[in-house]
Amino acid sequence: MAPSACAACRSQRKKGSDECLLAPHFPSDDLQKFAIVQKVYGFSHIVKMLKDVKAEERADVVKSLVYEPTARVKDPVYGCTREIHQLQKRIADLESLLVYTQTELLDMRFDHEKLVYFPTICEEVDPMLSCDPLWELQI
Repeated sequence: MAPSACAACRSQRKKGSDECLLAPHFPSDDLQKFAIVQKVYGFSHIVKMLKDVKAEERADVVKSLVYEPTARVKDPVYGCTREIHQLQKRIADLESLLVYTQTELLDMRFDHEKLVYFPTICEEVDPMLSCDPLWELQI
């Protein structure tokens, strides 16, 4: 039984084959996915790009090839660069928040250490003497 043509083969009006490089990534029931990628990159460039990478990396390459044109359809001016910029800004905001939180934590630890230990009058006079502290916070 001959395999059904994948979306790439169907767009090129070719018969499907077992050796088709694009068949695992562009199934016959998803013609739109291949059409949008072909419109941006062209059939021969897609095949060339997939031939240049290892078989186990091809799925990731196809995801990237599909992502850019899809983002360009959503935002014709900036495409995926808008999303990349928004993600970079979010990372910078979160890093800033992390620094602020770490600073607050250090301040709290410092305040805690000041509250937990108060030297006794005895220790101030003679560290060798032992007596009860005047006040100590119980945690």
